[in-house]
Amino acid sequence: MSKRTVIGIVLALLLIIAGTSAFLIFFRSTFTPTEQPKTIRPSSYSVQRSEEVPLASHRAISMVASQEATTLLPWGIAFDSLHGFTWVAEPGCEPKPKCPSTIQGILGQYALSDGNFIANFYEPGGYSSPLFVVVDGNGDVWFTQPSSDAIGEFVPQNQSWYQWHLRKGSSPFDLVFDTRGNLWFTEFGTGAIGFFNPRTHTLLENPTPTPASNPYGITIDPQGTIWFTENAVGVDQIGSFPPTQSGVIKITEHAVGALRPHLIATDRAGNIWYSGGFDGQIGEFNPRSGNKTNFVVFRGTCSSPTTCTGTHISGISVDSKGHVWFTDSLSQRVGYLIPATGQVVARTLPTSNAHPYDGLIIDGSDRVWFTEEFRLILTMWPASIVK
Repeated sequence: MSKRTVIGIVLALLLIIAGTSAFLIFFRSTFTPTEQPKTIRPSSYSVQRSEEVPLASHRAISMVASQEATTLLPWGIAFDSLHGFTWVAEPGCEPKPKCPSTIQGILGQYALSDGNFIANFYEPGGYSSPLFVVVDGNGDVWFTQPSSDAIGEFVPQNQSWYQWHLRKGSSPFDLVFDTRGNLWFTEFGTGAIGFFNPRTHTLLENPTPTPASNPYGITIDPQGTIWFTENAVGVDQIGSFPPTQSGVIKITEHAVGALRPHLIATDRAGNIWYSGGFDGQIGEFNPRSGNKTNFVVFRGTCSSPTTCTGTHISGISVDSKGHVWFTDSLSQRVGYLIPATGQVVARTLPTSNAHPYDGLIIDGSDRVWFTEEFRLILTMWPASIVK
């Protein structure tokens, strides 16, 4: 190949490269591509957890009883089993059904492994007294605010708060998620069942068939049906409905004869259990047969007369053995019912006016968690401590 030919090839290549560069410059200046959405990684929890990990990677579950002080008067409890946390709503007051004044409450975070305190998250301005609490599949914490007629959400990853206001006077109380991830809650003040879709922010309120029934506790059974109690004087009912994606529901009410039922739970067989308040009983309703049974768990005799002022059965939860746990705020007891025999096994708290009330829940290891309302305490017991 001659020298002239080589020079010609090199010049041709240079011309091609220059032309391509000019075209690219022209293309970029003429056509602006659509900007791609940025991926924002949420900041870690306050415990410096850098990534979300399953409970199995957390500390081992402790079977040693523990007590931790709360900052304000505590109420409802919920578990975030995925991330290994226990959450406590601290309203700072006893709502009847509202607090006497608006208080900015706290969501307290504790270790599910052993009950140790981790952090307090104070509500921002414009929020009030979180009462009951539940955790969604992402670890976000949802709560009711009866004093300001609102439901709220707290996102621990970036410590952001959101709330949605309901009708004035609704006083939302207990809350639960259905199998689709929609939120359902009782409206004590307006006698309704509320619905909220966290994805679309659709909010609906369904009045109960019995007016002014004071819906209180709410739960979901193994088949996905939602159950709630009606706490008004003389109503003595529980209600149920299959949840819908639209939020519009048909409620069925069941007369159970319990005196102002409070909270409600289900066992693995789908039986419904509810606390009987001042009548010292626990009720059972069988949805398949319609049969109802009342079990007496307080017989009028106090084991410690100095700390007992009567009975009020409120908190209720069922463990893996089918034992039905309860709190009795006036006799200062925490115990369980064995349904097969009717036997009641309970332990009296040593401090007068501890007032174990609505905060009661059983974890996956059958440990019993409850709040002592007037002592400002979160207690965790292994079930074996009650004999």
